[in-house]
Amino acid sequence: MNWLIDEARAPAVADVERALQLPLGTRAVRGARTSLAVRLNDVVVHDTKKWFGGANIRLDAMVVHGPGDDGSAAAEGLYRPGTWRFSNVRDGERLSIDAPGLLIFYGRPAHFLDISILVSRDRKDSEELGALVAKHLGSDEWKSAAASLLGLAVAAPQAAAVFTAMASAAAIANFAGEILRKATSDTIALYRTSWLQHRDRFGLGRHPEAGVFTKQALSFWYEIVPDRRERPP
Repeated sequence: MNWLIDEARAPAVADVERALQLPLGTRAVRGARTSLAVRLNDVVVHDTKKWFGGANIRLDAMVVHGPGDDGSAAAEGLYRPGTWRFSNVRDGERLSIDAPGLLIFYGRPAHFLDISILVSRDRKDSEELGALVAKHLGSDEWKSAAASLLGLAVAAPQAAAVFTAMASAAAIANFAGEILRKATSDTIALYRTSWLQHRDRFGLGRHPEAGVFTKQALSFWYEIVPDRRERPP
């Protein structure tokens, strides 16, 4: 899968090992002590590839993460597929997303947070990404990826388990993109990134820091923010 914007960086061994060796009370290491939200904003389709009138657009996201302190240990709790549909979208029109943004993830991850975003021309009979993924849960490729994620659901995972799980997250993102392309028309693998817990603090903040990402007639920005309603113990 060729992502138009691919910001995922392979972790250095020292980054992962240092995080796993720090005491559990260290905020940078434990699962997110407060829930994190990933919010997408100002998504504009500058060219819907439709000559007359508006086009129906779907936006899909796949977020993969390690098991946090909210009890999510099953494989199905470590990846979050999502689908949002927008009708009658015209060239240069911002998708109808209310403030503070389209919530594509909310939860307490651990170790890493892997985010993938895809945009397609919608078809009335197309299923949501979660349903499409569910149909492939029995495939060898999907089982292998899920097994690697479950390797993190132990009390003290080794650095190798984190590396393997992050590679699996990339495989899941690519796999989701491929099955989505078969189910929709004109699917664009727009954006993918992976944030480490210790090195990147899960990517907290606005991305990009100013302005918007723009690629192939699409523009957007997103942010990763803590839930201010929760107070860390």
